[in-house]
Amino acid sequence: MNRGSVRGAGRTRRAQSNVIGVALLIGLTMISLGALTATVGTVVDSNAAVGDVDRVANDLDRAIDPVESTGTATGRVTYTEGTLGTESRTIRVFRDDDLVESRETDAIVYERGEYRVTALGGAVIRDHAGSQSVASDPPVSASTEVVTVGMVALTTDGLTREGSGPVTRTLVSEVTHERVVDGESGEWTVTVETPEADPWKRSFEDAGATVYTGRFDGDTHRSVVATFEDDRQGHVVIHRVEMEGRDG
Repeated sequence: MNRGSVRGAGRTRRAQSNVIGVALLIGLTMISLGALTATVGTVVDSNAAVGDVDRVANDLDRAIDPVESTGTATGRVTYTEGTLGTESRTIRVFRDDDLVESRETDAIVYERGEYRVTALGGAVIRDHAGSQSVASDPPVSASTEVVTVGMVALTTDGLTREGSGPVTRTLVSEVTHERVVDGESGEWTVTVETPEADPWKRSFEDAGATVYTGRFDGDTHRSVVATFEDDRQGHVVIHRVEMEGRDG
């Protein structure tokens, strides 16, 4: 083989190496772009879900105002994707371990994948893919001498709305109140059936209760059990909320 043939073969191999190198670079670039696109898509979807959760939590907080409202009230819930429905729960009040009142109530539940909002017992709980927080505390308060418990008994009709896409639901409520305990003395305990125990525990602890979780026979979920220790005057009010869901 002469020198010219050797030089030509060398140039051919270098050209082939360059082509292979460029192809590899293009492949790596496409993989990187694909990963970046997936990451951006995940972030965008996550931000949209957080926006829906926060908006629904605020909407439900305004739409369900059991303590201040009387008579007919109207509110709206708006979200871009997800489902809106109800689940059955139980709230109980005890005085010195004796059952004073037990109420079954609907919990309004909005879900978008791992993101969730639950309106139960006058409280609104946000769940950002496992990070749970209280958007609105339950109507329970205490001092060293007095415990005041608002039990919200919510019944719903036509509220469930499945399917994705922008949704606006009008919530029409009829609210009435009944005082069932007025100043009786004792040690008071409130229990709330819920799978989202942590935010309820924090809320009751902030109100001055000793809190643990337990299960009552017949319940689907465990209950948060909040005891306001020592004898105190108790006031228990039932806030009945009859709610109808409508389109628009």
